[in-house]
Amino acid sequence: MKTKLHFGIVAFFVFIATSNAQVSEKESEARLWIKENEKELLINPDDTFSLRFVRKTQAGETLRFQQLKNGVPVFDSEILVHFSPYGEITSTASTYKASIADINTTPSITKENAIAISNQALEISGDITFQENKLVVYDKLGGTKLVYRVVTDSFSKAGSWETIVDAQTGEVLSVKDIAYYYNKHKHDKKESNPPVSMAPLAFVSGSGMVFNPDPLSQAGVAYGAAGYTDGNDAATTQLNNARTSVTLPQIDLTGGVYKLKSTYAEIKELGSPAKGLFTQATSTFNFTRSEDGFEAVNAFYHIDKSMRYINETLGIPCLPYQAANAGVVFFDPHGANSQDNSFYSNGQLQFGEGGVDDAEDADVVLHELGHGLHDWITGGGLSQVNGLSEGSGDYWAVSYSRSLNQWASNTAHYNWVFGWDGHNTFWNGRTTDYGASYSGGLVGQIHTDGQIWGTVLMKIWDGIGREKTDKAFLNGLDLTTSNTNQQNAAIAVRTAAMDMNYPCADVAFMTEKFEEAGYIMPSISLRMNPIPNQTVQAGASNTYTLPSYAELANPITNSCDAGLTQSPVVGTVLAPGTYSITMVATSGSTVSRTFNLTILPFLDINENVRNNFIMYPNPAANVITVKGEFESNESVSIHNILGQLVMNKAITSNEQSIDVSNLA
Repeated sequence: MKTKLHFGIVAFFVFIATSNAQVSEKESEARLWIKENEKELLINPDDTFSLRFVRKTQAGETLRFQQLKNGVPVFDSEILVHFSPYGEITSTASTYKASIADINTTPSITKENAIAISNQALEISGDITFQENKLVVYDKLGGTKLVYRVVTDSFSKAGSWETIVDAQTGEVLSVKDIAYYYNKHKHDKKESNPPVSMAPLAFVSGSGMVFNPDPLSQAGVAYGAAGYTDGNDAATTQLNNARTSVTLPQIDLTGGVYKLKSTYAEIKELGSPAKGLFTQATSTFNFTRSEDGFEAVNAFYHIDKSMRYINETLGIPCLPYQAANAGVVFFDPHGANSQDNSFYSNGQLQFGEGGVDDAEDADVVLHELGHGLHDWITGGGLSQVNGLSEGSGDYWAVSYSRSLNQWASNTAHYNWVFGWDGHNTFWNGRTTDYGASYSGGLVGQIHTDGQIWGTVLMKIWDGIGREKTDKAFLNGLDLTTSNTNQQNAAIAVRTAAMDMNYPCADVAFMTEKFEEAGYIMPSISLRMNPIPNQTVQAGASNTYTLPSYAELANPITNSCDAGLTQSPVVGTVLAPGTYSITMVATSGSTVSRTFNLTILPFLDINENVRNNFIMYPNPAANVITVKGEFESNESVSIHNILGQLVMNKAITSNEQSIDVSNLA
């Protein structure tokens, strides 16, 4: 049986480092740390490392070094070194394998041979939608072997199939499905470069009807209420009324045809059944749930919205690293062989149709997207130890649905995951109000155990808010590896919060909730992050009175009780000029930070007023827009209530959008 490539792409990877060169100014310093710690890491003198993946976020920069044996990557073996935004190494992790034996790393069969052997073993009878082949040193089947690891997604065969082919003999050593499923009915397993910039496409805005996040939450009713059952996709009056009209910021318009495709998401035929791409001659994608197009626009809207929120609102770079995706999330709203399940693999999402169609429930869509986020942030180092990725997907789903404020906190629905697809006659769903704690409550089932992780994150969410928790969660995943358990993930999330200089009270709250859930959190040695230089303007008397910089200094300890002194002291009156301000924190040890304060001379306001501009919205949480007739050399400066400059942005047009999401 011949096979054909659905996208016309097969990726052959021999060396990870050769296909995506990684560069970082921190590489030398990170390598020095590895060298200085080689005894503790048990590094063999003949092993070398390639810099395979680098990420820069508000929490700093993370470098991942791939173990090489004779120049060939060792599968699932890396050393992670993370630098805070201030250049300090605040987190390290390792999956390095000292036990890897010295073997012959010259293959006897070709990459093409390995692909053919894999395809035959899988008995693929339909189009291939994804395939990659990597030559690696492998130790997961007993002993050290040189193998080709072939990963294949096929239209007719649900899942993502890993075939391990002995590179010397051509023997098939292992075949298994490594996709990540949201529902334990099907699978319960582990395993599974920078984003690629995309050329501008013919995007226009559109609209559609969706469930946001599901009809029961929208109406505030339980499954089984009159008109609120699946009924084989029946479009009851109640379910039609539970739809919400939404704007689709980007859809593709090519040759007069509108398609569910944007900078972040694109509909694809990835698995059976084949129901088409729902292209049409209008930008209005209005369907009822009895029409297959409804699941398509519902999944598209929630994937696109979540990716925009991460990359644009939170300012965290996160896109699929898979070359075939070119930075876009591929999704099939009717896939998975119509099973009552959905899964993520290789930058692709497939949604099943058994029971309530999975793509009708935003929780299912965002849970599966959560697996993708975990994969992309770690550069392929997603961990299912203790069900970490399952709990992460549950958290990402509920973080969004709870932000809509549709259920009171004293209702069970407030904590439910999959409130429409689950918690009904089809299956029980999951919760973020799980009673077990770590690690005594672990039962060895990833979907069940993941609820411990999802529950504690939502408790933190309730205490410090959505955006702070989402940022700490996503940037915390950046500090994890393929063998990270929930315990170490908790430490990673708190470390990311401290690296982003969260208020000590927030860090203490996170610590409290993690410890209540059973995690052992290391004691925090007094830390005070470097303080950025400040620029302010003198008052009408051409002087400036020093405020307290205690909040800016933000010393962090276990109990937030550090003593803090400021020099010059609060209330000191200063003339225009540049001054050194020193903050000294004391709690057992002492940390001192000095920054420069520049005081600009007073300017007569009447000579600098510009009346012909408007600013909106006010107040704003994410983006403000300034409109007016501006000159080419003008800029916008934003000051806090202390008069400190917190942002300065050049004006490039008469209508300027300014991202203020990072400001308090």
